[in-house]
Amino acid sequence: DHMTCLGAGAMELGAFTVFLYMLKAREWLYELLEEVSGARLTHSYLRIGGVSADLPEGFGPKLLDIIKRSRGVIEECGKLLNKNRIFRDRMDGIGIITKEEAIAWGITGPVGRSTGFDYDVRKDHPYLVYDRFNFDVAVGSVGDNFDRYMCRVEEMHQSMRILEQALEQIPDGPVIVDDPRIRLPAKSETYNSIEAMIAHFKVIMDGIHVPPGEIYSFTEAGNGELGFYIVSDGTGRPWKCRVRPPCFANVSILPKVLRGLFIADIVPTFGMINMIGGECDR
Repeated sequence: DHMTCLGAGAMELGAFTVFLYMLKAREWLYELLEEVSGARLTHSYLRIGGVSADLPEGFGPKLLDIIKRSRGVIEECGKLLNKNRIFRDRMDGIGIITKEEAIAWGITGPVGRSTGFDYDVRKDHPYLVYDRFNFDVAVGSVGDNFDRYMCRVEEMHQSMRILEQALEQIPDGPVIVDDPRIRLPAKSETYNSIEAMIAHFKVIMDGIHVPPGEIYSFTEAGNGELGFYIVSDGTGRPWKCRVRPPCFANVSILPKVLRGLFIADIVPTFGMINMIGGECDR
């Protein structure tokens, strides 16, 4: 997400080389994710109770090599952009969002943190195993386009730190809970055993039954806090489900932010807000 955002944003300001560099690094990651899940983008790798499959042979060394090469790409792009007078003139002081505005509008992620609003779900409300990792939250001070750019650059470095620590801490053992009420049987079993086929049918068609109640669960996504409010009536299907996409709040403030700017300033500002259509529209 960050590589696409920064690469495309730089290209819109004439830095086409940076766009190609970022896409090259993104392609390395896509290829690795394809090895893990079988898909480049829609991975469907996570499951309730675990993941769909174990990591492929040789995943660790490949990941470390990609991290090393990606760091080099990010540093090279920084040399091309950070002191580039044209880039800085188009980014510095443009599209400013204050810390107070970020809090009032519910803006999170790198857009919110660029204002000085130090909020990251992984730090403030740790989930999964994020409390085991040592990483820093990238926080800006001005809240302009350049701050948003710099926050994303630093977040890529911190993400690579997290990956290196996670790789060292992955335990041995099964990759998903052994409970037929939750776990889908392996494809090899489903196509060769009537019992496994029935179990697969029940999980898919009947769903996973949970007690009646309501919950709001949220994680740190590329653009900020991604939340799900779910109400259960005790069946295998949610009675209500509402998605809280971070992009929606980020985009909502744009009319206020863009007022008084040049038409040409819309392009870098919109790029650094990083509106993702599918996420924003749920």
